[in-house]
Amino acid sequence: MDIETQLEQIGLNKSEIKVYLALLELGSSSTGPIITKSHTANSKIYEVLERLIQKGLVSHFTKMGVKYYKAASPKMILEFLKDKKKTIENQELEINKILPTLLKIQEEKEEEKESLIFSGPRGIKTAFTNLVDELKQGDEVHIMGVHDFGKQFLPLALHFQKIRSHKKIKAKFLINISAKNIAKKFKNYPPVEIRFMPEKLFTPAIFIIYKDKVIINLAKEMTFFVIKSKSAKDAFEAYFQLMWKTANS
Repeated sequence: MDIETQLEQIGLNKSEIKVYLALLELGSSSTGPIITKSHTANSKIYEVLERLIQKGLVSHFTKMGVKYYKAASPKMILEFLKDKKKTIENQELEINKILPTLLKIQEEKEEEKESLIFSGPRGIKTAFTNLVDELKQGDEVHIMGVHDFGKQFLPLALHFQKIRSHKKIKAKFLINISAKNIAKKFKNYPPVEIRFMPEKLFTPAIFIIYKDKVIINLAKEMTFFVIKSKSAKDAFEAYFQLMWKTANS
């Protein structure tokens, strides 16, 4: 990664980077050489320099009536980052103060019925995280139809088990009998209870039932269909309970 890209990633824009690097090479300079060296428009140079001054990366002085600018030591970039970090920390504290109010607004305006689609590894991980965030310690999630996940999905499934177990959310699994190897892995993440579906009832889909939602998942396709509907949840829950009673431990 080159210098300009690294400086851009910490928050400097392209114009600021060009001017700062030009000043490092020029030493102290009036605006004319800076404009030429950095290829910055004459109409923009003072604005860019002022932003760099505010960031502590450029200083200035007047000599014989002419204003000169000088790049601060590159070590000041670390100070700039420290100030930026402190600002972010302060902003985080302020957001935490208003977060309960924002969440309450969202909850009040949330539709009774909705459907969402999460795709790919990032989407699946987000859906799992949302699920755990919506439940509290002691709640239950019911999962039916687990089978062969494939190499991509298995790490995501284990991540879900890890964060669920950490929050002490109980899981009841109805797993396809061909997936006993997966059942062994899941037993490492209590509280969990696992039963096996009869072989003749194999299903390639996975159903995750919790609160007022149902997630329908085709693991190998890396797609989650999230349905928020109490009636849909109740229907799947009734089917789950029927299967649970007849499943093998």
